Amino acid sequence: MDRIIQKVDKGEWQGYSSKWAFLEIARALKKDKKPKEIITIDIEDLRLHRINFVSLRDELVPIAERLIKETNLYAADAFHLATFEWLNKREKIDVFLCDDRHFTRLKAFVPVKKPFDLF
Repeated sequence: MDRIIQKVDKGEWQGYSSKWAFLEIARALKKDKKPKEIITIDIEDLRLHRINFVSLRDELVPIAERLIKETNLYAADAFHLATFEWLNKREKIDVFLCDDRHFTRLKAFVPVKKPFDLF
């Protein structure tokens, strides 16, 4: 991920994510027993990069609902995928970058790649 973020920061690649990612990262760090100070530092550090974080938007809800019906995704995962679909209509995104096993089965819906697939 560090190599990918470096490319985004240099302007070589565009990076997008949902602001929901901040919550998921904070939860993952907490689950990993990281202290509150480390969680705060990591989240603030993430905000310093040139990643475009998309606000939680009402128009994503029906897309996420459809994806849940079609794929049986968890709500948060459906929201991430809905964000990708919404952005892809506007920005023509090449790949949905993710290392979550829930998304690997969705290659028919979205071009999923794992970070190590890019190098």
